[in-house]
Amino acid sequence: MVEDLARDYALAARQYSAKACWPKAFDCYMMAFERSIDMRALHEPDFRQVISRLNELLSLAGKMEDVFFNYTRALMMFPNNSYFLNEMGKFLFRSGFYSQAWDHFEDAIRLDCTHVDPEKNLNSLKNLLVERWHFRMLNDKTRNEAYRRAIRDTLIPHKDTVLDLGTGTGLLSLYANECAPRIITACDGSKVMSEMARAITQEHGCEHLLIINKLSTEMKLQEIGGKRSLLLTEMFDAGLFGEHVLQSLIHAWENMITDDGRVIPNKAEFFIMGAKCDYLNERYQLSSSIKSFLKIPTLNVHIITFDETYDCEDVHLYGDDIKYMTEPQSLMQVDFNSYIELKNLIEKDHYEVETVALERGEINTVIGFFNLYLTDNVTITTDPRSDQRANAWQQAIFFDKIPIEVEKNDVIPMQFSLNGGKLTMCKDDAIIRISSDILRFLNDTEFLNAISGCIGTACVYLGQMVEMCQVTIMDLCPFPMFGLHLLKRGAKSLTCCAKTDSDKRFFNKVFQANDIDLSNVNIMVGEEWSQDGFGEEKYHVVFCNIFEVCGEIDFRLRETADHLKHHHLIQGGLSLPANVKIMGQIVKSNWLDINNRLFDENVSNYKISKHLSSYQVSQNYCIDFSHLEYTPLSDPVELGTIDNLTGSEVVDVPIIKEGHSSGILCWYTIELMKDAKEVSTNRKNSFIDGTVFMTNPKIRLRGRTAQVLRCCDADGLFKFTMHVEAT
Repeated sequence: MVEDLARDYALAARQYSAKACWPKAFDCYMMAFERSIDMRALHEPDFRQVISRLNELLSLAGKMEDVFFNYTRALMMFPNNSYFLNEMGKFLFRSGFYSQAWDHFEDAIRLDCTHVDPEKNLNSLKNLLVERWHFRMLNDKTRNEAYRRAIRDTLIPHKDTVLDLGTGTGLLSLYANECAPRIITACDGSKVMSEMARAITQEHGCEHLLIINKLSTEMKLQEIGGKRSLLLTEMFDAGLFGEHVLQSLIHAWENMITDDGRVIPNKAEFFIMGAKCDYLNERYQLSSSIKSFLKIPTLNVHIITFDETYDCEDVHLYGDDIKYMTEPQSLMQVDFNSYIELKNLIEKDHYEVETVALERGEINTVIGFFNLYLTDNVTITTDPRSDQRANAWQQAIFFDKIPIEVEKNDVIPMQFSLNGGKLTMCKDDAIIRISSDILRFLNDTEFLNAISGCIGTACVYLGQMVEMCQVTIMDLCPFPMFGLHLLKRGAKSLTCCAKTDSDKRFFNKVFQANDIDLSNVNIMVGEEWSQDGFGEEKYHVVFCNIFEVCGEIDFRLRETADHLKHHHLIQGGLSLPANVKIMGQIVKSNWLDINNRLFDENVSNYKISKHLSSYQVSQNYCIDFSHLEYTPLSDPVELGTIDNLTGSEVVDVPIIKEGHSSGILCWYTIELMKDAKEVSTNRKNSFIDGTVFMTNPKIRLRGRTAQVLRCCDADGLFKFTMHVEAT
């Protein structure tokens, strides 16, 4: 009787689901599941769709408590279901309940280690809670030992009281504790880092240490128990002042430092130098060659910057790709022990420096680095030319410098300002802004040449179907280069997409410059357009880019590509790309290691790594393999194709060198049309960066092959792990 009733409820649920009546379908399924355990396994796939659609509607209506209640009820029926644990985790993550989300993601992974989505979600959560730069900063032994030496030279035992601004893991406080101060107060705006610092410092016997989970500028004197005589800070970024160190020190001098107090670092100096680096220039500005091809040679087209005034890069990795065209020039110096100087610096609105060209050539980028004078005898530099540099910080790239031709000994003036305490280079000329993925796509000469190389074959193929004047095109690449080629050959219409109104205006400028009638072009703007917007339109050509610049697959675009191919492509029409392979290579890389793992020998053998290790991630994005220092341990191998990624599969990878693996490099080879030459994304100036699946713990490879486990979810999310014995 009970089983019959359960089946009736399940039948009713399916009927409601077919009518998109999700609330009633959900309730009927729950009643069926409450009455029959067998019904749960039988209808779990359908129930997934129902709860997903129902909670989407509730979220749009702002009924978040109902969403939480639905996931809670689902987990009562499916307590050991990786899918529902992951979905609850995503909901908790979005709602700001990070520790609970963490637990749900970990439970989902524990139940099904091949389930990709919860691992990616856990990685995202870790990246939010602990920024990746903590690893490289703590692994910088040069920086750490310099600070340790400066503190020992400065701190007066049993007399000084210490304030550690932006303590992170508490390393500087540990160094200060070695010198027996009267008391140490440390602060950090991150709750996670404050709790971690508290655990680390207590474990190492820091008895007279108070850690406050606040930004220093939010603290009151009574919270720290009185003014301090020695302030320690490492709140610097590639542009020196980008972490608001000036505002923090001004506030500290006004509220928390004694009149005879001191600051470590004592002073700092920022330098700039002109350079020629086509690689860097083409990351931020449209190259002259593609501007000429697009018939817009006089336009200055740069990436959309939002609030960023410079980018950060490891310039020393570029080797022969960069030429320094001027000597470094000091842009500004600051004495952190002078309150008046700090105030004057942040209030001054204009800085100018003159650089002198060392030789004839082009300057197309401006690089900034700094020296920290911790004491009169201890200095840290981030100069990319120095073998003694501190690698905790990258170099600042001021990307809006319009390329200029110079002769030897030419004087090149450059103007900067401290905009909100952050260095900004004054712009040279009017600049048009476009999204970074469009600029990267257009500057990828090899990929654009591959597109051009397909045009003739595509026209012959399409000519067998219809006259060119009747050809309709859907091109969803960052810029519709394929569609532009066909419009210039007389195609009827093009539908494409632009992320912003600024992108759309740029598209129109290009179309007009190429004498394209704008009435033949439909540009969808933004990222909210849906498949429903395609209506009943049919296209002779569908060309979809499915990649994000970071190296991940954009699964919204992938779903759109599949939808267009199956529902909007005229029978026998042309779908591009024809094939995409996923490639992989096992490597050893010190750069990957120090950016993803902490080694206690780099922090004076304090036991910090065990506290930070839980925040290591299993995948890194935005990796430029062409400038990555690594040793191949295997040959590149095909790990699958986009169209046949299903379930889990072990791939044997031939080993070419023994060693401890850091990770698996992952990239793509793209075959635009059948039998066309493949284009690899593992090359310089590719518009798609690489990703790395880290091996954790590090694995020693020996023998002939290593086994790589490829896991793929139903929606196409994938990951690679290595399952061999670690040594």
